[in-house]
Amino acid sequence: MLIRHTMASSFDPDGEIVKSGVPNIREKIGRRRFMKGAGTATVAASMGLAGCSNPAQQGGGSTGGGEIPSEPLRMACIGFTSGPASVFGTPMMQSARMVVDRINQEGGILGEREIEMEEFDENVDEVVQQYRRLATQEDFDVIVGYISSANILSVAPIAEELGQPTVVWDTGTTDLFDKANKDPQYVFRTCASSSTDAVGAARLLQNALPDVQTVAGVNQDYAFGRNNWDLFSQAVESLGIDVELVESRFTPFPNDDYSSTISALNDINPDFIYSSHWGGDAVNFITQANNQGLFDDTIPCFTAGSHVIGNIPDEIPEGILFGARGPHYPFGDQQWNTLHEEFVKNYQNEYNEPPYAHGAFHAWQAIWAYVYSIERAYNLSGQYPTKDQWVKSMEGIGFNSPSGFVNMPQGSHNVVEPSFYGFSEQRDGRVALRDTVWITPEYVNPPASMTTSEWIDSF
Repeated sequence: MLIRHTMASSFDPDGEIVKSGVPNIREKIGRRRFMKGAGTATVAASMGLAGCSNPAQQGGGSTGGGEIPSEPLRMACIGFTSGPASVFGTPMMQSARMVVDRINQEGGILGEREIEMEEFDENVDEVVQQYRRLATQEDFDVIVGYISSANILSVAPIAEELGQPTVVWDTGTTDLFDKANKDPQYVFRTCASSSTDAVGAARLLQNALPDVQTVAGVNQDYAFGRNNWDLFSQAVESLGIDVELVESRFTPFPNDDYSSTISALNDINPDFIYSSHWGGDAVNFITQANNQGLFDDTIPCFTAGSHVIGNIPDEIPEGILFGARGPHYPFGDQQWNTLHEEFVKNYQNEYNEPPYAHGAFHAWQAIWAYVYSIERAYNLSGQYPTKDQWVKSMEGIGFNSPSGFVNMPQGSHNVVEPSFYGFSEQRDGRVALRDTVWITPEYVNPPASMTTSEWIDSF
């Protein structure tokens, strides 16, 4: 039984439906007033239903008692567990471990087949060779992972060549399905692409920050950073937003010293800074920029950087605009569901820290998407699915998660999610996000029939 869910509309403060997908701000927010602590409006959007711990139980019961394999399902999980990116990758792997442990405590997939999860570091020189080894020599049933855009662009064609079920849990580049893998069969991405970050930020400029006149970009000099800036600048132009893009800087990846970049930005003094920095690079950039006063009189926007709050809470000034690659944040003025409360509580109890990294939420989504698709196929047919039957079950999948309703539209191998942004503030001894803005998925994700660039050009 498929779950039907209608995404709640965004409403303005007077309760009127907002056609643009962003609240109609009654009192516009200027840059200097913003720096004194004034916020934007909050979109009153409900994200998903309160649900049970096992998403598969949201469907119908089994239609038969076909044999379930007795041997454990072998799952390889790949993410950065060393190097600068480990500040993001480690929480992902911790979340994956926690989720798999809980599934196994309940008997495993369908209550009978346990998952044998093995962890692999993405920080290796030969990513393609690593993938081939896992798929052919070590014979994993499913490979779950990848954070680096460059890595997944190399690996995705190999997955299709080998017919290896692969669940991409975090990589954001839109080039994955727009260019590298235009006709996917065995590769699925269970998080939204970076379209949600870039187009969401552009829509915020258009609807919520009208006093912004000048915009600078600072992004990492590799696939993800350049893809992000291209999408953002394209959206600004296509939406006809009246701002000037005064600077576009690309920094080495990874990078320890941002002094020259920060000095150049201080000289330009833009009203708004767009950055897709993440991991150790975001930690270094935010720390150095804050110490050099870059954030004193500008609105810095880190589209995918909220995870660094857990690493440098004392370096986060009030008023940084953070995105979390969708509604993936533990604390703030937003309202989620009981699965969110349960996930945050369990993660804190397990690891003595909150799940600040949106990757921790993405890991939950990826593993449960795979498990749910297996159980969904079994419940519909009464037989444990083959590889190709699993593909059919993944297509069009939808279930509740800690971040709301996870939906993969028919005809797509990519989940869509809302865009989510909020402003940092110290609250109860930790950094929360206030005045959060949700932008519904249809305004920040392309339809399955169009590439991201084609869709943005159609605005």
